[in-house]
Amino acid sequence: MTRTRAAAAAALLLGGLLTGCGIKPTGVIESGAAAKVVVPGPGTTGTVYLVSADGRLFPIPDREQPSVSETSLLVRLLVGPNEAQRAAGLETRLPVLDIKKQGASAGTTMISADTIGVGVPFKVSTLSETARQQLVCTVASTEPRYQVVLLGPDADIGPARCELGD
Repeated sequence: MTRTRAAAAAALLLGGLLTGCGIKPTGVIESGAAAKVVVPGPGTTGTVYLVSADGRLFPIPDREQPSVSETSLLVRLLVGPNEAQRAAGLETRLPVLDIKKQGASAGTTMISADTIGVGVPFKVSTLSETARQQLVCTVASTEPRYQVVLLGPDADIGPARCELGD
């Protein structure tokens, strides 16, 4: 008889567990569109990295105007986001250059077989880490094995690699 009582108690306990925890069902709750990530694909010669509203680097693959060098990508970054990119909430943490006045003072040079120097006409020591990564990741996007040294009128910083971690 104790076995029967134990089995009945176990059945009641199991039945109680299987009936739920008392949370009432709800309808579907909309939470917005799924996240979209732009992944550079075939025909992409590099990527310009802008900054999203949440402060993360956002890749803009260079498809519309194929770049011929790291310098042309750098200039596209330093011009800042275009109207459509700004409307999408993208920005830059870098000083925006007037290309007609300062464009010739920005450029890249090979320092060694795996290191590129990025010359800019503004101070690099006062840039935020996000701004530095914009420069490093944009220039290194043409060849990920490159290290990048930032060359400003105030200091040389680096070498650094593109770090896109969280």
